[in-house]
Amino acid sequence: MKYRLRAALLAATTALTPIAASAQAIFTTAPQEQLFHLQVERPRQAATRLQPIIPARFAAREPSRIAAVETPAAAPVAPPRPIVAGAMLRHLTNNIQGYRLAGEIGSSEWPIYVTEAQASRRLQFRIGYLAAVSVMPEASALTLTINDQTIGDTPIRAVQEVETIVFDIPPGVMRPGFNSVRIATSQRHRVDCSLEATYELWTQIDPTETGLVLPEDDPGVVSLSDLGALPPDEQGALPIRAVLGANAKPLEIERMLRAAQAISLAGRFEQPVVDAGPAAGGRYGVNLFVGAAAELAGRVDLSRAGPIDEPRAFVLPAAPGRRAGIVVTGATSAQVDEAIRRLLVSAAPKGSPQGLRASAAFPGYRLDGGRKVKLRDLGVASEEFTGRLYRAAFNIVMPPDFYAADYGNALLRLAGGYAAGLDSNAQIVVKVDERTAVSLNLLKASGDVFRDNPLPLPLGFLKPGLNRIEIEAHVPTRRDADCDPLAAMRAAKRFLFLDETEIELPPIARIAQMPDLAVTASGGFPYAGAKGRPKLYMPSLDSDAVGAAATIVAHFAIAAGKPIDFEIVDTPPGEGQGPTLAVAPLDSFDAALLQRLDMPADTLREAWGPHLTADRRKASEKRLSPLEIAARNRFVLQRNFPMACYAPRNMLDKTITAQSGGASAPPPPSGEAERVDFAPVGTTPVGRLERPDGERDLLEAWRDDLRREGHWGYGVVERLRVAGVWSAARVADAAQWLRAGFEAEAADRVAPQRASLAMSQTILGDTAKDVWTIVTAPNAATLAEASACLVDPRVSRRVQGQLAMLDMTDAAVAASGADSPRFIVTRPLSFGNLRLIAAGWMSLHPGVYVGLAILVAALFAASTRWLTRNIGRSSR
Repeated sequence: MKYRLRAALLAATTALTPIAASAQAIFTTAPQEQLFHLQVERPRQAATRLQPIIPARFAAREPSRIAAVETPAAAPVAPPRPIVAGAMLRHLTNNIQGYRLAGEIGSSEWPIYVTEAQASRRLQFRIGYLAAVSVMPEASALTLTINDQTIGDTPIRAVQEVETIVFDIPPGVMRPGFNSVRIATSQRHRVDCSLEATYELWTQIDPTETGLVLPEDDPGVVSLSDLGALPPDEQGALPIRAVLGANAKPLEIERMLRAAQAISLAGRFEQPVVDAGPAAGGRYGVNLFVGAAAELAGRVDLSRAGPIDEPRAFVLPAAPGRRAGIVVTGATSAQVDEAIRRLLVSAAPKGSPQGLRASAAFPGYRLDGGRKVKLRDLGVASEEFTGRLYRAAFNIVMPPDFYAADYGNALLRLAGGYAAGLDSNAQIVVKVDERTAVSLNLLKASGDVFRDNPLPLPLGFLKPGLNRIEIEAHVPTRRDADCDPLAAMRAAKRFLFLDETEIELPPIARIAQMPDLAVTASGGFPYAGAKGRPKLYMPSLDSDAVGAAATIVAHFAIAAGKPIDFEIVDTPPGEGQGPTLAVAPLDSFDAALLQRLDMPADTLREAWGPHLTADRRKASEKRLSPLEIAARNRFVLQRNFPMACYAPRNMLDKTITAQSGGASAPPPPSGEAERVDFAPVGTTPVGRLERPDGERDLLEAWRDDLRREGHWGYGVVERLRVAGVWSAARVADAAQWLRAGFEAEAADRVAPQRASLAMSQTILGDTAKDVWTIVTAPNAATLAEASACLVDPRVSRRVQGQLAMLDMTDAAVAASGADSPRFIVTRPLSFGNLRLIAAGWMSLHPGVYVGLAILVAALFAASTRWLTRNIGRSSR
């Protein structure tokens, strides 16, 4: 009781603590000059601030904070404040989990490229973040690690508004090339010690206030070998402005597509957003010029490049008010093609070993059948964990022609241990794309350590393309019922996870299935690796449609890990001429073609009727009030909402109301579950381990601890307890299996009334050359904006089935599956491959399997009866 009283008093006093006004980062998809910093005035309470309890490991190094700027009540909108006098901020790139670190432990890793000039300077790293009100700052910390070296940590205090902190990076830590930058959190709840309360914990990184702080005079990218150092914008996307000529011809657009893909792949940018127009200003992104020197004369000044009489590709360094530019040119058309070919031939990446590891896992580690990999190579770090719910996650990319079915198991060989005294509900759960695949009950009351504990993951849970695998350890104890939140600061270790854990794939069946938008969105199939050039059908070469097509093509290249050489056509290709991608507004397509491609054109035309002739003014140009901008900022942070999509105004109104009332967060949109994507775990403030000797010592230390905690009467009690827990677990597993089966069969309903973009796929023949993918929207402007939202990694991973519709207002994707997918042979059908395909097909059609089994049994019975009647002598 006294512990609960202490916790309640602590929470109440903290709530009454006056919060210092500080500049809040406000971001939207509007141009840079429309961004504001807004301070929302809150009532102040006449209460005494408690002196925070800061552990010694925090007091040893307190990162410097950027001074807050007060905004007078009479003038609530202040102009953007510079980061640091004479400095600029290079933002982090977007990734599949966004910028949220959720749960008691969370981590995200980014490969960040620095040039030689940047690596030789004294650098800083800035982090802006906002946390849930349930996070207890006395026992929670945010840590910055670069190349596996801890730079610093700080208590997590920013529960009312964004707080920015700056870490000094010691000289020599960052190397020229790719570097690993990891932001990790360790969080504990203020008042609740239940397992369910861990889902209320989150820290959201503010991408507009986070990144590498560079001197103002930094030259940036000056060489094509340093394309990875191009600066992303505030949302983590790389803006690419394609500077095309008036009435650009298909050949010019094709060249631009190849160059944009090369830039995206070289820099490991997961969200390139391409648009077409005149050269753009600002600090972020790049201008792209492709064409013969005579054609570029009116678009870019080439006088400093000297005479151009051979294939040339070079960088125009950024200047005040102008982005960096990349020029791909030559004296003739053939020389331009040769310059593009050289640009596509990328040199081997360089950087620190940790940075190269992080870049190799972009956007996921590519894993084939019969291979295995340790999780340390996927960015997962060893950890000694003191909380109740441990999480680690990593991404793997399966081959696009992987046949997903239950004909085998991947093995997750766990290395680690757990302490004595855990609750009977303690277990390890492995999820694949948010679906529970397997669980392991932690049955020993005396604890255990293990180095090779195999968990089977049915191959049917994986899918072609990108897969996110999460490992959870539920390790509650009976002491959690006597909740003392302050005890979290001195809690004993409960779970050990070692990065020598590995995942191993068996031989897999290789045959593709179409239609399947998931394998196209996350693997680029069937366009990547197609025999011959795939087709890009564009009935309209409007600048917005060209930008949308280039954005989608660059996304496919990133998903495939290699450039795709599209051929642009203005008439629908015939059968067998190659896989086709079609991108255009709905009215640009022939109605008969849409019907042939199974696109519900009539339904879309009825739903989009008022918008088919909408003006070309983009939604980002529709001005929001300063209060709406502030509300959008808070909505984006609290919901981990993709910035390239648009929160509806009714949600902004709710956020404004919540802010003025002092509430922490608005309710989620109607019909939207309160769900977050959990981050892969890495290095945290405590428990950083050396390997491999350190891991051996750690295992021995855990074994010794478990022996000391053992009891002579353990045997009988343990066996009774194991039997009870095992029985309960089997019932729970059966219920979970049935629930997962029903959920898998329930298809999402497609709601065209709210759709901003529709994406459909069909196959008109029997080979990959007959696959069509069509992307459309009500008009060209919406098509361009919705494509930018679609390629956000958090959105594109949810594209699946035969028809998918994107609602930009809540970044949701509704999909419907294919009625009768077809097999597409991608390689010679060997006996071993045919055997695996047949086994997989049988697992997906159990009725046929049972029928064949009964038929075989009947034939065996009949043949046995015939033999016994006709062989041997009669007894008569």
